Amino acid sequence: MIKAYFEGRGQGIICNSAQEAKAVSMHPIYFIQAQIAKFFLMIYKLAGLRIGSWLGSLLGSWLGKISRERHIAEDNLRQAMPHLSDTERKDILDKCWRQLGRVVGEFPHMKKIAREAETRVKIEGAEHVEAALPNGGPAIFLSGHFSNWEMMMLGIQRLVGETGSLYRRANNPYMEAWVIKQRGSFMPQQIKKGRSGARTMIELLQNKTSLAVLIDQKLGRGDPIEFFGRPTKAPSSSVKLARRFEIPIIPTVISRREDGPDSVHFVQKFFPAIHVARTDNMQADIDAAMRQMYDLLEQWITERPEEWFWQHDRWK
Repeated sequence: MIKAYFEGRGQGIICNSAQEAKAVSMHPIYFIQAQIAKFFLMIYKLAGLRIGSWLGSLLGSWLGKISRERHIAEDNLRQAMPHLSDTERKDILDKCWRQLGRVVGEFPHMKKIAREAETRVKIEGAEHVEAALPNGGPAIFLSGHFSNWEMMMLGIQRLVGETGSLYRRANNPYMEAWVIKQRGSFMPQQIKKGRSGARTMIELLQNKTSLAVLIDQKLGRGDPIEFFGRPTKAPSSSVKLARRFEIPIIPTVISRREDGPDSVHFVQKFFPAIHVARTDNMQADIDAAMRQMYDLLEQWITERPEEWFWQHDRWK
């Protein structure tokens, strides 16, 4: 069920023709997956926010014992943090799977969470946003798949207003349509990755609208970079846009509050802006900014490894 949900949230596919794309989108397994996912999501909705989040954590814990992604998560964590003992790794991964389940259990309640954003999402570091945008204007907010990353838009939009958010086309068209509709209540500017999305991003920046992008997943055509000492590729289009339009990159991360009244309370931190240099060597400018951002990602993951999305095949 979690697999179906996340396939509806941006795991991209490549089709060689319009006919192939249509055939893939009509595959009966996607319809079945979507109905199963929606059934569980309806249960989480009816259960209420706190219990729905808890039920999601139970499902996540169970899937952490049987899904093939558990091997990906184990290998990723082992190679990124080889100093950890087997017991420490097991504890982190158990919490990670529960955390991932909570993301699903909380999603049907995002409209409610958005209404209660001021009490559910505590903001730290707002002064960094103010310093980066003394005269207003857009910024590009960068982060990764931490905690319930859907919540980050709530903190960003409280500080700078309506913000465009980039997402990848889904494997499952039935889930994609449902997720986009649900997100619309708190994320009005959803931008599909691709050529049309790139044009939309440019138009939004030209109209002084900020963007939010998660850059911690692998992109086959991305720029090479080291992540926890291992070579991989990373999406750099947002950094290129920041350089082109001379606008600041503002790093942000969200985590669950340990002192909150329940598990559905968060703290979102904003960090000093990264300003992309504009020298004669464009690639060097982009690489330097990406390195700064990826150093922050490593720092955040090291601080709270149980809240990062280890299940993604990041170094494949």
